[in-house]
Amino acid sequence: MKNTTIIFLLVISFISCQESEDISNSEWIFIACEGNFGASNGSVYMINSFGEIDSIPNLGDVVQSVEVHENKLFVLVNNSHKLHVFDIGVDGVSLPGIEIDLGESSPREMVVDQERLYFTNWNSKDVKYLDLFNYKIEKLIDINGLPEGIIKQGNDLYIAVNMNEDYSNSDKVIKYDITKNNVDEIITVGEGPLDLEFYNDKLYVSRTYYDKNYAAFHGTSQYTPVSKNVLIKEYGQNTPCGGSVHSLDNKIYRSALGGIAEMDQFLNLIETSVIGQYNQSEVYSVDVINEMVYFGLTDFNNYNKIKIISKDNLELASYDVGKIPGDFAVWRR
Repeated sequence: MKNTTIIFLLVISFISCQESEDISNSEWIFIACEGNFGASNGSVYMINSFGEIDSIPNLGDVVQSVEVHENKLFVLVNNSHKLHVFDIGVDGVSLPGIEIDLGESSPREMVVDQERLYFTNWNSKDVKYLDLFNYKIEKLIDINGLPEGIIKQGNDLYIAVNMNEDYSNSDKVIKYDITKNNVDEIITVGEGPLDLEFYNDKLYVSRTYYDKNYAAFHGTSQYTPVSKNVLIKEYGQNTPCGGSVHSLDNKIYRSALGGIAEMDQFLNLIETSVIGQYNQSEVYSVDVINEMVYFGLTDFNNYNKIKIISKDNLELASYDVGKIPGDFAVWRR
């Protein structure tokens, strides 16, 4: 009888452990909230798989972008010229983390591989990288202009140069071969390249640029590496919102019309395909991660929300977050 009781208790204990593992947190959504320019109230908001919200406050002036690699969270702070690194676990991030001074570089966007975290910089006009083994910062390449978006495809980095050094509109994307450590190609894609996405072996480039009166104009370009062909599409003044391109459900989209709109083979926006139906002036950022669409909405004052939308255009969640949500990253166990 005693042995039967022990076995029964062991079974119950095993089942309880299994249930505990099943209901433990398995995901964190990280949102870069810029905060007020000139202040130090930029933050990262964190949402777990139960919808519980936490935050890492006061990270500096303009929290620009976030990136997850394995169990690390990387945070670039633009106007404080810092890189923060945190360990991630089921309970969140381990504080205080590591803070790296970037020496007035004005960091913008980043991409990570197994060995390096690459990031673009406006003030120093270059691409630098963090060595993930020794945590040293090294310069990769000087840029003739202000680099913005960056993406890695195979052994190549593609770097969008949004403006020239005199802040006039640039029209270049730089292709940099990491194995050869040199610029392989400079691609003319149309004015104002910002965000980059590869889809079906083609590079898509969202573009936003300004005339002498600071009116915003928008476009998208497509580059085919094999043929070197560039297709340029202009949408005109104030047509899309934001400036990002995304692949979702075997289609290519651009942020536009209060959401994201699928593009046809000529880069025309298909208005009937829009995912998300928000006030265009409030859509500050968009990202697509794991087949979900994340929208950062703000009025630059007290209205700051994120919306999570399915590929079927169903709103799955809505959260109040910190001021000016501008970038997203997701960690999963």
